[in-house]
Amino acid sequence: MIQTNTNEYFRLFFETAQAILSARNLQEILDSLVQRTVAALEIKAGGLRLIDDESNNLKQVASFGLSETYLNKGALNADQSIPEVLEGLVVYVKDACSDPRIQYPDAMRAEGIRAVLSVPVIAGEKVIGVLRLYSAEPHDYSDEDIEFVSALAEMGGMAIANAKLYQDKGEKLAALFDEIGVDLPTTEESGVQQLELPEMPAVDPNKCLGYFRTLHEVTSAVLSTLDSKEVVQLIVDKVIDIMQVKAGALRLRNETTHELELIATTGLSEKFLAKGQPHTDQSISETLAGKPVLITDTANDPRLEYPVETVAEGIASILSMPIIAHQRVVGVLRLYSADKHLYSQEDIIFLSALAEIAGIAIMNAKIYEKTRNDLSFWTATLGYMQD
Repeated sequence: MIQTNTNEYFRLFFETAQAILSARNLQEILDSLVQRTVAALEIKAGGLRLIDDESNNLKQVASFGLSETYLNKGALNADQSIPEVLEGLVVYVKDACSDPRIQYPDAMRAEGIRAVLSVPVIAGEKVIGVLRLYSAEPHDYSDEDIEFVSALAEMGGMAIANAKLYQDKGEKLAALFDEIGVDLPTTEESGVQQLELPEMPAVDPNKCLGYFRTLHEVTSAVLSTLDSKEVVQLIVDKVIDIMQVKAGALRLRNETTHELELIATTGLSEKFLAKGQPHTDQSISETLAGKPVLITDTANDPRLEYPVETVAEGIASILSMPIIAHQRVVGVLRLYSADKHLYSQEDIIFLSALAEIAGIAIMNAKIYEKTRNDLSFWTATLGYMQD
């Protein structure tokens, strides 16, 4: 991740994470992963293969930039085609046409492939496949490049496992409905709003690398657990750490009470939290219209619902970020500072990305919970009908 690419890698990683987290179709997830990885590294092509447990072959499930002739060249055996990757190692083959670990060197030569980078795709500590990146000439990958690609491959592995979990619950629910002779009810899903990041100005590469690593950790958490509270607590903790602020909180709007209910917080006293829940129409309400809002003087800003308690808590400034899911503002992410903290454009971009991922995590968990509850309900109902 050389200095000239750092900002673009952060952007591409977020866009890829957003696409993967928002996708409901497994094929859509895999296609997006391969295409965006190839674009990020500006190489010839890429392919994602999963291990077929029965044949021990590497089955092609997604590709970008490869011809039909090359894709139909023949089966790849997991034990013969760069097998070290299946041990969890990243392997770079600089001269693919002469390396004995390449099964089809003539096909690679005809395809115009000179070098191959193979990265393991891991799910649940098990290598389930390989992400392969092809270049027409030897390509110098830095350590940060490898970290970036490995992070994408890791996301792919967890997304596959996550999608299969959803699919398993859905298939069981469909089987139950089929057994009682009715059609599975369908719900109309709104498209998830895609956050368009503005052009990021040049920033300290180390700072942007920190953004990337934080997004990677948070995205991995989203894909590895369906506990949205655990994920949002991680987001709050990470925001406080990387932004060096006093405290943070994530709240979701309650449509019935019009309160912003606390879901996760760090750094705020029990006394401050006991003051009462803020209300959507009284507490920095512009955020609920989808706008980031910075309060630089908590003692004199009329947009605060509890200014006296806020000042007593030692809070001088507040940044309020909207959390958007399914094209609606579902909550707010707030950062509290002991001084008049100012945020750069790249800070806002990063925080918007984290807030977006928080919204997706919350909605994904709700969708899964609804499917699981439906399955439990209909399993109990069917059992009752059969008694």
